[in-house]
Amino acid sequence: MLTFDTPNPFSTMGRRNVSNVPAQALILMNDPFVRECAESWAKRATKEAPADANQRIAWLYRTGLGRGPTEQETQLLRGFLKDDSGDQPDNEAWTDIAHAIINTKEFIFVP
Repeated sequence: MLTFDTPNPFSTMGRRNVSNVPAQALILMNDPFVRECAESWAKRATKEAPADANQRIAWLYRTGLGRGPTEQETQLLRGFLKDDSGDQPDNEAWTDIAHAIINTKEFIFVP
């Protein structure tokens, strides 16, 4: 968590530091914990969201980013699902999508 500028819990801090260093992106892309979180989110999506891919994509965007996907985002992800797993996307494909959303700037940074 030091890479993400967590404050020292034994002292006060008036304002959190803000940094954007390559190590943060590498952790979000490669850390097993982040991948497990993406897998858990994808499993939840397959249980709670409708089986329709467009609706499941929209569910992931609403729960992850607080908004629905744009038409371009939906088309891009539908193309990924078709290329990756044919007609019936498996959990691995949904995990990859969840992991990609976790790695977006919109997910990482709070405005």
